[in-house]
Amino acid sequence: MESRLWLVGLLLLLAAVAECSSINADLIGQRYSLISSGRGLGGLDPEEMLMDSEINRRQLAASRYISYEALKKNSIPCNRRGQSYYNCNKMKKINPYRRGCSVITHCKRFTD
Repeated sequence: MESRLWLVGLLLLLAAVAECSSINADLIGQRYSLISSGRGLGGLDPEEMLMDSEINRRQLAASRYISYEALKKNSIPCNRRGQSYYNCNKMKKINPYRRGCSVITHCKRFTD
């Protein structure tokens, strides 16, 4: 009897998941039909989102990981050899070699 109850619960769960996925698919289809027909979102065409605009540039400029200088055409972020883009103004090396020789690093010394 317990296995039948478990099976009925599983079938109800599967039916609920199937119903939710069909509702989501219908909503997504309606959203795309509104965009393509020009009735929703102010007559927005799908190609309009792919075009370059000032809003897209501002959003990229305001994000945390890309600078406005990187968006300029034909510009080199840092023309010093061996310097990172984020450490260009400083005269230090990016990642100087600091490891010593130990058993863990398996380095061998020649002491001739």
